[in-house]
Amino acid sequence: MASTPGGRPTPQVDRTSRFGFGRNPAGAPASRPPRPRRRHRFGRGPRLGLAAGFVLALSLPLVAPAGAAPTAATPTPSPTVGTTPEADGTSSPVPSSSAGGVADQQVPVAGLTSGPATAGQSKLTLVLFDSDIVLVGGRGFGPGKDVAVTAATTDLGGSASARAGADGRFILGFQVPLGFSGRVTVTAKQESVEASGTLDVVDAGTPGLANGAANGAEVPAPAPTASPVPDPVATPAPTTAEPTTSEPTTSEPTASGPTSSEPTGTARATTPPSAGRRGSPAPTAVPAPAPTAAPSAGSGTGTGTTTGTTTGGTGRLSGLPWMSGVYPSHVLSQVLSFGTWRGRANDVAHVFTVRTQGWNAMVEPRWPLDLYKAFPGKLIISQPTYPKGQGNNAACARGEYDSYWKTFGTFLKNNGRADSIVRIGWEFNGKFMYWHSDPAGTEFRDCFRKISTAIRSTDPAVKIDWTFNAHASPVPNGGTPWAAYPGDEYVDYVGIDSYDWYPPSRDEATWKKQCEDPNGLCYLLEFARQHGKKVGVGEWGVSSCSRNGGGDNPFYIQKMFDTFTKYADVMAYESYFHDAAPGNVCSTIMNGGQNPKASALYKKLFGSV
Repeated sequence: MASTPGGRPTPQVDRTSRFGFGRNPAGAPASRPPRPRRRHRFGRGPRLGLAAGFVLALSLPLVAPAGAAPTAATPTPSPTVGTTPEADGTSSPVPSSSAGGVADQQVPVAGLTSGPATAGQSKLTLVLFDSDIVLVGGRGFGPGKDVAVTAATTDLGGSASARAGADGRFILGFQVPLGFSGRVTVTAKQESVEASGTLDVVDAGTPGLANGAANGAEVPAPAPTASPVPDPVATPAPTTAEPTTSEPTTSEPTASGPTSSEPTGTARATTPPSAGRRGSPAPTAVPAPAPTAAPSAGSGTGTGTTTGTTTGGTGRLSGLPWMSGVYPSHVLSQVLSFGTWRGRANDVAHVFTVRTQGWNAMVEPRWPLDLYKAFPGKLIISQPTYPKGQGNNAACARGEYDSYWKTFGTFLKNNGRADSIVRIGWEFNGKFMYWHSDPAGTEFRDCFRKISTAIRSTDPAVKIDWTFNAHASPVPNGGTPWAAYPGDEYVDYVGIDSYDWYPPSRDEATWKKQCEDPNGLCYLLEFARQHGKKVGVGEWGVSSCSRNGGGDNPFYIQKMFDTFTKYADVMAYESYFHDAAPGNVCSTIMNGGQNPKASALYKKLFGSV
């Protein structure tokens, strides 16, 4: 995800989607390298827990003001949205911006202001539609230019972009979870123009009970709280280990092979490879327990109908040597539009479950999975180790949540998604995640083992992914994530979320240093080769908003592509994190987005031309 310590891009913890509500991790420690987060985050940065279905998909022909159009292609209808705090689900496409005969009409929607905006002023008006959709109408913006729109509540958050029409107006919407009550604050920004408004929602999802005191006052937008940018001084350098109570071992395995024999049925020590890098202390070896009787991923077949590829490593839909995809929001039309733009369909789509509504919403995630019923590829599902405020890793490690995770495996199998990739407790090495690792790494490690075993017991076709955040590891001790590695028998894919920041890669020397660090992509790829694993890069992208980001950096795009190609034999998948939210990563590239140089090269390398 990307939200950094603040500020990294992952859908926000409890974020729905960048176009839906996701949760903002307030107070994330400055010690972590920016996570551009997952969004799991009205939606990656940390996600808002609002099932903010970016209503880039409501069939409301009279709602779109003349000339207004979302920047993305017209969405296609998507399935009914279930409850979820961080998703961008929509039920039907947004009306075309070029619809004739609307230009001189007043918009017949109660609550929306009509008439021309005062010169030089911008304004937002919010109104509740069908009790769970917050419609946002904006005016006074530059004609034909993109507007970055963010929505937030106390626990949720999300973002999207829309293009102002010829009259400087736009309209879009966010969907909140059923039963949601609280204040939604929406901010729209276009270059130096900024406006915000609030709406109080009562018992969303119960028609007649939701009403809002819309406030379209022209007030300054609040400073982003979902992803505060960490202090560069406080952020540990990727090559410097965090202070620990004991000195990590200095011996390193060679890049030519693993330092110890592969498991033979007895316990073994698991030590990460050096990836050819010298001078960085290797993490202390973490013994892995003898394999349990739990079925390994892929060892059986599910009874549910599976959607997408069933083997990792080949892009059946994209034609690339690996599975390739995107996280732009929890709106299927946005995912499909990205594939159309680059000229290659998406093999994977990344989603983040709701983490603020208890176990049921998390392990039987009708939202966001129902939004992707028509998606022909595979889903990457980022799951925390327990719902926020309802557990801890110690209890998980004792097996107290096993029944919940068995339910999740059954849910995937029964809903045609048995072959999904599940990222358990992703970015656990950053304290900005509430499920982060303990200092020793053992509680998280044992918790991961329990979850992996439980899911596989009811869904043998699932792919289990162990993912850490790149560049630095505040936890566990030792400055690397490897003390929390659960062991090869519990993992199908090893993964990383790696954005262009902390530090950005502007030349070969900087790239090589961060990539070959034990917290880096190259190091992980070497580890995968030695251990017979596949690699997933669930979140990656340029960073134009962070003061320690590389900006519109085509060099980074080139190096990521070259690295994926070099290690194609172990690459399972990669998913670009496409986020427009101000204060997060600002990584958008579709149709030029916020990064036209990176966009052009990405399309050339990852597209069909």
